[in-house]
Amino acid sequence: MRLTILGRDGPYPGPGGACAGYLLEGPEGPVLLDCGPGVVARLRQRVDPAGLAAVFYSHYHPDHSSDHFVLRYVLDIARYLGRPRPQPMPLYGPARPPELAGRMPYKDVFAPHFLESGDRITVAGWAVEVRATDHPLPCLASAWSAGGRRLVYSGDTGPEAAAQLVELARGADLLLIEASLLARRGDRAPGHLTARQAAEIGQAAGVKRLLLTHLLPEYDPDEVLGEAREVFPAAQLAEPGAVFDL
Repeated sequence: MRLTILGRDGPYPGPGGACAGYLLEGPEGPVLLDCGPGVVARLRQRVDPAGLAAVFYSHYHPDHSSDHFVLRYVLDIARYLGRPRPQPMPLYGPARPPELAGRMPYKDVFAPHFLESGDRITVAGWAVEVRATDHPLPCLASAWSAGGRRLVYSGDTGPEAAAQLVELARGADLLLIEASLLARRGDRAPGHLTARQAAEIGQAAGVKRLLLTHLLPEYDPDEVLGEAREVFPAAQLAEPGAVFDL
């Protein structure tokens, strides 16, 4: 089981960068977690998108989902190039807001499954549990379990959902968590965490590995990492192209 970082910028990509996109390889093939700007190009360097086992969205803000509207063309055209899928691509995401969820299906390319907080499902051999986060747009954190290993992805969240995220991530092998802000700069933004808050959640949950993502391109990544390591000394950055075995 393996996690590859395709993009980690937010809420927009830096020069040559990409926003949220993570490739999770597991029991029944690769799953794409979020598909923000620049992700499809990097995905295609790793796998044939038509071979994905599923696509999963934490929420529908553009920095997490805008390349979905490119991905759908990749999958549709693959059929005409002799690489059809035997079944539509399973697509998972929040049921709310319905006007955005309703934009995600395309022709018969996807088989959509819309989720609510607390749902427990199976995705490509993973047991998945989702919980609502603290974010202006409905967003779901997700826990992925298989073969005795557990990965948790925070999606976008603010500190008001810290207790719920700690519960979801308790003892996880890896917590991929947003760190959009810096406490030392006095940053405040609704629905986002400072690097310190992200590290405090990881520490409280007792996770084995903490990866920081959703970094503002204008900030020095080493400053973000330094703030987190004051609390969680083994914290790491989700570097684009990096691969983490579970």
